[in-house]
Amino acid sequence: MAPALTTSTARTVQIVSGKTLTNSLSNNNAPKHVFPDGIKTSGQLSPIYDHLRPYSTFPKEITGPTVWKSEDYKDNPERWTHPFEDVEIEELGEAADAFIKSGRDLTGIAKVVAVLIPDNLPLPKLERFLTSMRTELLNGKGFILFKKFPVQQWGLHKSAVAYMGLGTYLGYFVSQNGKGHVLGHVKDLGEDATAIDRVRIYRTNARQYFHADDSDVVGLLCVARALEGGESDIVSSHHVWNVLQRERPDVAETLTQPIWYFDRKGETSKGQEDWIRTAVFYLETGPGGRVYSKWDPYYIRSLTRFSDKGLIPPLSPAQEEAASVLEET
Repeated sequence: MAPALTTSTARTVQIVSGKTLTNSLSNNNAPKHVFPDGIKTSGQLSPIYDHLRPYSTFPKEITGPTVWKSEDYKDNPERWTHPFEDVEIEELGEAADAFIKSGRDLTGIAKVVAVLIPDNLPLPKLERFLTSMRTELLNGKGFILFKKFPVQQWGLHKSAVAYMGLGTYLGYFVSQNGKGHVLGHVKDLGEDATAIDRVRIYRTNARQYFHADDSDVVGLLCVARALEGGESDIVSSHHVWNVLQRERPDVAETLTQPIWYFDRKGETSKGQEDWIRTAVFYLETGPGGRVYSKWDPYYIRSLTRFSDKGLIPPLSPAQEEAASVLEET
């Protein structure tokens, strides 16, 4: 979910070059030795409804590099892969070793948190490339596959440090669940995949459907290749939007309305509801705002325990159709 659309519950003050900067952060009471900049959260908050834009303000067609089809890249892996060079691996490995030797918690990795907290995982050779890659992820095709990451050679701890260190050059990590975990493990724990009202699918062996995670950038590091399955599929949500606008503008409009309830699956704080109400497609605030999407079919179809009690409305026929058309698209 776009940060501009989420609510915040706490404030922090930083002193930068004599100027006082006040930022809104969630859960800023976290211990500073563990989370130097507090915990930033994503997604699982209701939007500021006054900031949601009506369908009439959405673009009829999105153009540019964020719009692509599979055939644009399928046979050209050199356009979307980056095999790490030996010098890059050496730099990343040395930085990870130095961080581990410092004794800091994994959550303390930071590129530049604030003036008083220096860069603690410096990557001078990789920085220029990663800076350009960040632009490509946010404003270009939106994906990249890194290769030759030496997971087996480094082991889990060093790989985790290096992986999260790379991430700090692309953004700021956010908690992934109600426990505040910032590094999740996609692993079959034998949980019941049919219990979609309380089980996160990434802890089962069930397939995932196309979905948008509640952050601006998401990364996956393969530490052990699956014996079968495990492939990842991606799609341009802007291409999906254009198709809907051409073929089913009625569905596109339904998807921009804040009538969609998403299950929080028990990951709530005291006094919070067990769901959020939002739209599936929405415009970033400000001039030239980009179209974003929030979608996961598991999270809209697991709410019957509340709709059956009349606490929230069930999916309407128009929503059922819109969900089906979106999935097919």
